[in-house]
Amino acid sequence: MKIRGAVKTAATLRPPAGGGAGAALAMRDVEVSLPSARGSLRILRGVTFTVGRGEVVAVAGESGSGKSTSILAALRLLPPGARVTGSIVLDGEDVLAMPRRGLRGLRAGRARLVFQDPWRALHPMKRIGAQLVESARTADPGLSAAAARELVEHTLAGVGIPDPPARMRSYPHEISGGQAQRIVIAMALVARPAVLLCDEPTTALDVTTQAQILELLRRLNRELGISIVIATHDLDVIADVADRLVVMYAGEVVEEGPTAEVLSAPRHPYTWSLLRAAPGAAEGGRLRAIEGRPPSPAEEPAGCAFAARCPSVHEICTTTRPEPRHVLPGRASACLRAEGYGPVPAGGGR
Repeated sequence: MKIRGAVKTAATLRPPAGGGAGAALAMRDVEVSLPSARGSLRILRGVTFTVGRGEVVAVAGESGSGKSTSILAALRLLPPGARVTGSIVLDGEDVLAMPRRGLRGLRAGRARLVFQDPWRALHPMKRIGAQLVESARTADPGLSAAAARELVEHTLAGVGIPDPPARMRSYPHEISGGQAQRIVIAMALVARPAVLLCDEPTTALDVTTQAQILELLRRLNRELGISIVIATHDLDVIADVADRLVVMYAGEVVEEGPTAEVLSAPRHPYTWSLLRAAPGAAEGGRLRAIEGRPPSPAEEPAGCAFAARCPSVHEICTTTRPEPRHVLPGRASACLRAEGYGPVPAGGGR
């Protein structure tokens, strides 16, 4: 898909203001606990992964895997009462040690969040143009109103919005879901972020619009060098977009590696089972479900969190928690029998 919007003036889609040496995002041994009537529940357990400068990383898993919590933890946007330990460094800043004022500045500029539901980010009573101009001037207080409007117009054109001046006069209820998501992405881009964190940005969209939004994100990564993190439950949607894939299950990272390698030859039974259950792997038109359910945070297992659903479980799996380990160059798996997995057979069988 060719996306409209080659822009030729100074007020255009510009390279990020952050950057420099080091990773765009580095999470190390991150644990998140939330209070409940049953006591403190661990939602994330020892989450560790890195997003390089100019890299697109997908964080995938089913509901409750911890992918969205990881995204929100990176910006310290968790609910009140959440306890976070470990280390989170975002665009060179120690997120867990930052004062609130510095954190607000980071969120307003160098690290922006794109919500699953674009309507959450748009004020229903304000014109779209006013909201984007506000975003641009919050990130750069020295920007004049006229320069901000010019920047917004060119940014809207760059993300594929036709007739930006007319759309800037619109209210959110007057646009489609696909346009709303493009506008929310534009709202982030006018701040010139170094890192874009996307929490399931295509879930509420139809298949065609999903592909367009993902291609837009990839293009922004290529042309502007923005580092992008995409949380998703759908492995198919990130196959051609993400450089690397982080697979999460029950609050843990269970597999990580180059996307093409992980999808073609997974080294963890959960990833293997997810791919076997995908529509493209259906045998005779029948989808294969993953039996059982993930453990709740209140019933944290002593061993592998996937043991109760694993097709190759051994006794040691129920008593020993596997730590992620290198199984191939650039590949890691939290499975005691990772070497026993490989390509998913055609038809989904084994």
